[in-house]
Amino acid sequence: MKLRIVKASQGYVWLRQGLQVSLRQSFQFVGLLGLCVSAALLLIGLPVVGPLLVVGCMPLMWLGFMQATRKVLQGERFHPGVLFEAFKGADSPRRTLAQLAGGYVMATLVVMQLAQLLGPGADEVAAVFETAETAAELVNHPLIQQDILWRVLLTLPVSLLFWHAPALILWARLSVSKALFFSIVACWRNLGAFAVYGLCWFGVVLGLGLFDRFILSQIPVPLLGNVLAIAGGMWVASAFYASLFFTVADCFESPVSPDVPTTEPEPEPEPKSDSDA
Repeated sequence: MKLRIVKASQGYVWLRQGLQVSLRQSFQFVGLLGLCVSAALLLIGLPVVGPLLVVGCMPLMWLGFMQATRKVLQGERFHPGVLFEAFKGADSPRRTLAQLAGGYVMATLVVMQLAQLLGPGADEVAAVFETAETAAELVNHPLIQQDILWRVLLTLPVSLLFWHAPALILWARLSVSKALFFSIVACWRNLGAFAVYGLCWFGVVLGLGLFDRFILSQIPVPLLGNVLAIAGGMWVASAFYASLFFTVADCFESPVSPDVPTTEPEPEPEPKSDSDA
């Protein structure tokens, strides 16, 4: 396995590839995300263990979307069972993937504790939730914004640490420690591309919100706006998860997916005419 260094502009290419591949099987990708969200809502209702299970399943969900994108690029159709394909077969690294999930839970718990120590305390945040009368008042409250900022800043390095790890465990058969090491090194060495990638997706989300407001200004029907916002948000989120495969495949050589084209073919040179000879 060899690390690849890509240009910063590749971040935009990853976004474009994610949008393109999600268009090829839009209903399947949105349905897959809807299934994950529904399962998370059911699990989170379980006392104590529910939220931990939801957090632990996140890297496995990323891997399921990577598997789905891989199938689409191979010209196949996928079904919801793609989420569990990594655990099938006698040679499945199911134990290593379970260890990765546990590690992600532990890292998330550390982030939550640090956010409470460095940012507003849990009691102060809870008090804001109790006194806020509207959602806008809640979002615009300085303590809530500070709490969100700390959580985002602390979650970012954890996300980069685990970004490539599920794919490296499944396709390169690495241990958890090696997968995490190569994942953070790949993200660091390609930080420019990942920065562009994140900014581009932020722009897509911002554009979706502005488009939704424009539609509401032309057709003042709140129900329509909510439907468009949910449908558009689900599709954009599914396209983001579909694009994860390209970020992994471009940062590492063969073991990830040697039989799948991840880059667009270069145009063939036009034949010269007799007059150009």
